[in-house]
Amino acid sequence: MSGDIARFENEPAASDPLVSDAVSTLQGTKQTAESVAQDAVDQTGFGKFNLKVMAVCSLIFMNVAFSITSIGFVLPSAACDFKMTTVDKGRLSAAPMLGMLAGSYMWGCYAAIKGRRLSLLVALFLHGISELLASVVPLYWVFLFLKFLSGAAMNGQSAVVFLYLGEFQPTKYRDKMLSWMEMAWVVGMIILAGVGWIVIPLEVSIEKDDFFFHSWNLFVFICSLPALLTGAWLLFFPETPKYLAESGNNVQMLDVLMRMYSENSGEPPKEYITKLRNCENNNLNDLVHRIMHTKEQEDVSEKSFQLMITDIYTKTVMILKPPFLCRTIVVCLIACFVTSSYYTLTLWLPELFNRYAEFQEAYPNQTASVCTLKSARNVTQTDMLEDPFGCNSRVQTSVFVHTFILGASCIPTGLILPLLVNYVGYKFFLVITAFVPAVVTACLFLVQTSTQNLILSCAYESVTSVCLSVVYCLLVDLYPTNLRAMASGLSAFISRIGAISGTLMIGYLIDDYCTLVIVIVAAQLFLSGLLALFTPGRKRTKAADVEKS
Repeated sequence: MSGDIARFENEPAASDPLVSDAVSTLQGTKQTAESVAQDAVDQTGFGKFNLKVMAVCSLIFMNVAFSITSIGFVLPSAACDFKMTTVDKGRLSAAPMLGMLAGSYMWGCYAAIKGRRLSLLVALFLHGISELLASVVPLYWVFLFLKFLSGAAMNGQSAVVFLYLGEFQPTKYRDKMLSWMEMAWVVGMIILAGVGWIVIPLEVSIEKDDFFFHSWNLFVFICSLPALLTGAWLLFFPETPKYLAESGNNVQMLDVLMRMYSENSGEPPKEYITKLRNCENNNLNDLVHRIMHTKEQEDVSEKSFQLMITDIYTKTVMILKPPFLCRTIVVCLIACFVTSSYYTLTLWLPELFNRYAEFQEAYPNQTASVCTLKSARNVTQTDMLEDPFGCNSRVQTSVFVHTFILGASCIPTGLILPLLVNYVGYKFFLVITAFVPAVVTACLFLVQTSTQNLILSCAYESVTSVCLSVVYCLLVDLYPTNLRAMASGLSAFISRIGAISGTLMIGYLIDDYCTLVIVIVAAQLFLSGLLALFTPGRKRTKAADVEKS
């Protein structure tokens, strides 16, 4: 039995009479429904099916990267069409964040009750339809509301996609497959920068009465397509076998496992039954025997609304009590601090690029620190009264170039994570990727030129993005199946509070209290590193993997 299973032997799990009865026959040993399901998944092997799930989950996570990054490309161009003041821009920037906050825990609850697949499908189609409508609406407040819905739907994808991917993977490959998701985020950032670079500068202008459609509308329309297309592909994928086992759908679980085995091995699905009957694991042998003999009798009824609310409450209480309390507090605090720091500097760094460009244009061959650029920025924007909505200005090419470079800088760290995670474990990466950006943030006090700012920005982005991915991966590793979605929803909710606090902090403090912002961000990351030391992760080695195989 794997280290994952052993760690949860004494933890609460779903009550499934069929599974419990089958498992109790092995020398009086008590195992959970999750343990049996994981053993069954391990028997399906690794191959085509796992790669297909990896592909669709990567597209989902790329779509999340599109959603988070795209608003920065849209704002400058949309400001003219919607006649947005600074306050209006602030509302539009905050709308997706508020949507993420509102939807965070809801998606965790929905995934726990209705399943990971259905949760992802609803989130993808809601996201795609919201963005599709946002690309053509001519009214600011309607656009704002659609961006709120888009943010809520996007959060549903990020909160559940790691659960969906992880619960299909054999124990031997799970950590590595989850770690490869970081590359999906990186590729998403690079593709988005390239699409924005090509589309937004185009001369697209369709206007009739109050309707308009410009290049930025086309960009939003293109960004809506990945969610809709990925959702359509996900329709052909099943629910995870571990969720089906936890919810009592054992016949469906067996059908999914047979499909996985068939696609991975190329053998007929029924060969999987033969393999389980001939394996040395008596739990699986007995489980299959009972399922096959009670196949027509299984009837899993829908839960009433009251039972669903009770289930949500019960599972929420479980993750807030021992033995899960400490890990819940640690993971939520790390998610909050890292997300707050990430959004604070991610929103500020592009602005710093623009300020340095303006400063160097106004004062060639001179240098300035990041906290003394405000005055230079004011000097170069004396035409604000004549063009309050920026209709005569265009999005600078440097914005796309810098975003492209930032995305490319994440490739090395995105490759290192899956290649080394089995050797050093998630805890090592969590500690390192929290402390390193803390040091990088402190080095902002030393920046004097745009080039130095770009170097630090690349270092910061490449490491903190890994840190966020590791937090998502840990949620799959630290909780049993029946509590994973709730823990993911709670951590997503707390992290969005951190994101909103970071957004507000950068807006209110950056011009007048620049030094304080840098100190706060560095302190948050340093605290995250200290908390990561208390993460109940495990160290995995190659030798251990060889033994499992």
